[in-house]
Amino acid sequence: MTKKTKAYIAITLQSLIIGFSFLFVKISLRNADTFTLLSHRFTVAAVFLLVYRIFNRNMNKISLSDFLKILPYSIGFPIVFFLFQTLGLERIDSAQAGVIQATIPILTLITARIILKEKINAIQKFFIVTSVSGLVFINIMKGLNTNTYNYLGMLFILISALSFALYSVLIKKISSKYSTMEIVYVVNISGFIFFNAVSIYRHIVNHNIYSYFLPFTEKSFLLSILYLGILSSVVTSILLTYAVSKIEATRVGLFNNVTSVIAIISGSIFLGEKLFWYDFLGIALVLLSIIGFNLVKKEKA
Repeated sequence: MTKKTKAYIAITLQSLIIGFSFLFVKISLRNADTFTLLSHRFTVAAVFLLVYRIFNRNMNKISLSDFLKILPYSIGFPIVFFLFQTLGLERIDSAQAGVIQATIPILTLITARIILKEKINAIQKFFIVTSVSGLVFINIMKGLNTNTYNYLGMLFILISALSFALYSVLIKKISSKYSTMEIVYVVNISGFIFFNAVSIYRHIVNHNIYSYFLPFTEKSFLLSILYLGILSSVVTSILLTYAVSKIEATRVGLFNNVTSVIAIISGSIFLGEKLFWYDFLGIALVLLSIIGFNLVKKEKA
């Protein structure tokens, strides 16, 4: 099995895990607010990584100097990504956010072209636009309320999408200097520090610090947070970092739309959410576009 094949398997698994994570996020939000959920999510991730380091002697020790060199990349994801996604969703509805979030492959294409000098041909560009159009179409049909535009909220979601695109591109630049586990360790520890600081501060200001611990009394929350912390944070970070180091960032960015497709399907299967004709049409556009993109040969420099 070639490294490129392994990279495609990795990014496919990453998309599947992230796609199902939306289901567990919805379950977790029944018992915790967004920032409390994020703090506990990255707490589980940090504990898992610390235990992994204790029992895995082969993992290189990360010096403070190396930690600080990787740290700026973690600001884009998960910190800026989740922070501005949350701030944006507080101001606009999910359909509007979905339209903007669907542009991640295009933003990745642009940033990869500028920073990494990656090139794709006209047919591949067509498939990227078609894939994005599939998700935009679904979100518009679900009810895009043009009377509730909040430009600040839209800007926040755009910043969130851009931060993920930049992370996917920039992480490729340091993947040759640091191992996958070193990058994953710093990214998740940074998320743990930031989101716990924000969450605890919010609880102290609102005089309800007890509610920070309250979600752990619910079994459904415990199971969901384990999935989100270990699989959806640590494992997906490993898979994404590995994939970006082996194949073009543009190809990896396009798989972000697979995540949205999995989220739609899992919501239908496990939460009883109805699928309409436009869902099937949009999903078909996304999947056929991704297949078409990867069947087209890469443009020679």
